[in-house]
Amino acid sequence: MPGVRECQMMTVKAVEMEYRNCSDVVQQLLELYKTGKEKPLTLGHLELYFKMCLLAEVPLSSKVMLSLVEDNNIDVTRELLEIMMLILGRNGRIDDTADILTFMKQKRFPITEVIFSGIIFAHGFNRDLDGINSVVETMRNVKMEFTSITYHALMTAYAVAGDFPKVGSLVQQMNRAKIACTLSQLKSLLLDVVKSNEAGEEFENMDYVLELMKQQESTLDLAVIVLHLIHHNHAPEAVRLLSSHPPVLKNTEYYNNARIYIQEMVHCLKDADLLVEMCQQLEQDEINKYASLVALETAFTERKEEVAWALLQSLKDNGKPLRQHYFWPLINGSQSLIASKLVDYVHNMVALGIPPDVETLREFVIPNLTLKDPRSIEQTLKGVGLSVTLIAAPLLTVLIRNNMIDKAIEYAKNLRVDFPSQDLTAALAKSWTSSPKSAISLLAMLIQKAKEHEPSGNLKEDWGGQFLLDITSSRNGLNKTQIVPLFKELKKNNVGISETSADYLVGRANAAIQEELKANVHMIVDKSLGHPPKEQDYNFMPHPNDMNIEELEGHLIELQSKGFKTRGTIRRLILLHASENNTERVLSLMKDLEEMGEKMSPGVLASILSAYISVKNFDAALDVYNGLRQAHPSFALDKYKVIDFSMALVKNGRIEEAVKILEEVTPFKGNNVDDRRQVRRNCQALLMAAAATCKYEVVKQIFEILKSRNIIKVENLMLGALVKCRLNSGDYIGAVEEVRSIKKSFKCLPMKIEVLIHLLHNIKKIEAEADSLDESRITAKKLLEEMINIIASVHGSTSAQHDLLFACLEAGYPSQATQVLRSLGRRINESQIQRQCQRYAGTTREEPLLNFLISSRSIPGIKREEIFNSLLDIYHVQNDGRKGLSLWTRMQEENVLPSKAFLGTLASLLASNDIDIPFEVSWFHVNL
Repeated sequence: MPGVRECQMMTVKAVEMEYRNCSDVVQQLLELYKTGKEKPLTLGHLELYFKMCLLAEVPLSSKVMLSLVEDNNIDVTRELLEIMMLILGRNGRIDDTADILTFMKQKRFPITEVIFSGIIFAHGFNRDLDGINSVVETMRNVKMEFTSITYHALMTAYAVAGDFPKVGSLVQQMNRAKIACTLSQLKSLLLDVVKSNEAGEEFENMDYVLELMKQQESTLDLAVIVLHLIHHNHAPEAVRLLSSHPPVLKNTEYYNNARIYIQEMVHCLKDADLLVEMCQQLEQDEINKYASLVALETAFTERKEEVAWALLQSLKDNGKPLRQHYFWPLINGSQSLIASKLVDYVHNMVALGIPPDVETLREFVIPNLTLKDPRSIEQTLKGVGLSVTLIAAPLLTVLIRNNMIDKAIEYAKNLRVDFPSQDLTAALAKSWTSSPKSAISLLAMLIQKAKEHEPSGNLKEDWGGQFLLDITSSRNGLNKTQIVPLFKELKKNNVGISETSADYLVGRANAAIQEELKANVHMIVDKSLGHPPKEQDYNFMPHPNDMNIEELEGHLIELQSKGFKTRGTIRRLILLHASENNTERVLSLMKDLEEMGEKMSPGVLASILSAYISVKNFDAALDVYNGLRQAHPSFALDKYKVIDFSMALVKNGRIEEAVKILEEVTPFKGNNVDDRRQVRRNCQALLMAAAATCKYEVVKQIFEILKSRNIIKVENLMLGALVKCRLNSGDYIGAVEEVRSIKKSFKCLPMKIEVLIHLLHNIKKIEAEADSLDESRITAKKLLEEMINIIASVHGSTSAQHDLLFACLEAGYPSQATQVLRSLGRRINESQIQRQCQRYAGTTREEPLLNFLISSRSIPGIKREEIFNSLLDIYHVQNDGRKGLSLWTRMQEENVLPSKAFLGTLASLLASNDIDIPFEVSWFHVNL
């Protein structure tokens, strides 16, 4: 069991981690303790209470705090007084600070740095810049040494007072004094900047603080801060922070990504337009492209109607499809609403261009209206823009379901529109058990109404047969004694069934009634009737789309024997045979289509082309491609197919054919970001496949074709293939010259580190050859210098040296990396090194990081903890506990102090591998 001290720490931690406003709850805690207690409060009680008040931003006054001290005879400590002063300072109670100072003077407590910080906070939150400066001057006069406590207070005070440039000056002072704020202090500063509305017009102030935080810890957990800002009415700033929150950047394709933040915004934000804007921002930042839908789902759950309608309007305005089921939660919860409210919902749907369909009307709208007057319901729904054709069937269905057949008959008498029968026959079949004659009378009336809308006066669909099939499918079914009376009643009302329905009826019946049906079904068979509307429900054969080749071939023979149309089946067979590389059968089937006078559509030909490409039958694929071009010259294959086809040809040595196909491709005109990104990936793969041929002119030709047709943008990813081709062929001089030429023409430096790696390997190879000439070594080293100079001309010499460092690490030359680090000296860019370590970790590249540990061991100024952290990230992903443990052992040997976060991650890794944890770690830091 945890002791009192541990419980207090856990309580404080709980308040610190609570992102919702809990000041009222904290205040109530004290009252709850005092209720019924005769014992006075102790120093421990007040310390805990005041700490929670400080964290929860409870606006206590000096009078309240001092009275608690005096009423309970508390022997105050310096720590308690400091907390009291911080509470006053952070609530801007500048006048109350004098009371605490007086009390301290009476008790002969010295004024500490924390006390001064509280006064600085008070002036800052009152936007009193002169007051802040006055306190600083006083601290200097009394020779008070400034630590991170004072600097944090000053940064906060100047920031919330509107003098943010002063914050930058303070950071420079701290750097010169080699003083750094803790991550906790910076998080507090970030919250204060935002909550005082000083984040900046473009969030520049907030971004500045965030950058300071990243310097303290590369992988930030901003979850609590984001949630805190959402709950304190700072949603725009919260959404801005999400773009720097690693967990949500890893799963941007998932529907539930950042879901908790979207849900909390729906819960907290009172301004529906602001919520819509935030969702659009999340989609624009590519954090969650489904943000509006997630918010809509949450709004439905919480019954936030105004928010829901605003989101629906936003979805429509942004060209996103609205589905009927999006509206069901709103309408489904409307039983307790008055009819006018429900009608308003329908009106809103119509206004959005998504009028309720038959299912929505039948299941959600009409059942919640008063059914006593069907004509009134019709008029009401017509008044909001629905047609009688749409209203009639669901209204009749609901009336029948509610055993209001008389009302249904009365309503149907005056109908003058056509409407679907499927749902009506099912509803009538269920009502037949309780009202057999009325159900059949209504069925006969509906059939007659349907006939009135057929030009020939004959009904194409078999309503009567569908009615009987629905009865046999219902729960009650049909028994032997009911058959003859049922058939007689149908015949009396002139309701017949088709031969097809009769076959289904007898074929699907159980043995108990099958003979009775066979003997009497002739009473109601009408050969002029067509098929039942839901015939597909009684077809026990699989759909052609679900058949394999053998089944489909058999199905084709059956269709041909019955004289049915076979076009769709043959097309499906062609695709299947193409995917199996059965070229002879494909050609045979295509000939069958031609003899039938049918032409292959361009879409089908494109699908055949893809099938042949997938099985690498390039001769057949080219035949299909050429046939497609001749038969349908205006048809444009999508860029993906053309580029993938070209790449497949290049990989198989058919370069001329690939180039010819690319030359025929049309320019890219799309503006969709996702489309362009995917095409870019395909083009990069194509160019790299060309580079693998070591034929530079081919790569150049393909690059120029893609560029001239606006399919690619000139950037490092695409230009890299030109350099890669030179490297693949061993032409290192040509590679360096290619980089120089690209730099001059396009201001880009593609594959700079890879070129450096190849040049380093080249030098090593020449040095290892016993018979190599000094001239060769000099040439190789000079080539490396030229490449470094090219990089330096664009990014500067320091950046070029860093690129050389990374190349040495990736090439496996730690000793050369050590030399580069020594030559850099104080010019080492910790941020650049940190980012590179993160890239290695993100791509699970262990070797360069291990080389970095070797090369940086004797180099001052390198934060080796970052290298260890990156390696641990890799081992955590690989779930390799043994390597994780060896990493910790190595840190002990090198006297590198692991952070709490490092130990927490390592403990989690070791525990998951059943390895004993050789150190103590707080459970707060374990990644469970």
